[in-house]
Amino acid sequence: MSSGIRIDSGALLAAGKRCEGARDALKPLLPDFEQNAAPADGCFGLLERGGKELEESYREFHREGLGFIKDLVAKLGDTATGLRESAERQGGG
Repeated sequence: MSSGIRIDSGALLAAGKRCEGARDALKPLLPDFEQNAAPADGCFGLLERGGKELEESYREFHREGLGFIKDLVAKLGDTATGLRESAERQGGG
């Protein structure tokens, strides 16, 4: 039976900091995308208004894109926390 995989606590902490850095770089961009890329009168945020099919596609793109970015920000934060806690359990945090 294997004794498991042990990763140096310093490497875990460094990886956690990189996750935090990615989260921190992405998080401030959320309101800009949410507001400035949102469908509005006369345009679809990033595109000039077109037919009904384009409108529906753009609304779906905006909704899914926003959801993806929010989920990614949360998961980067959760991953950073998990890596930090793993390092602490190994006595390196």
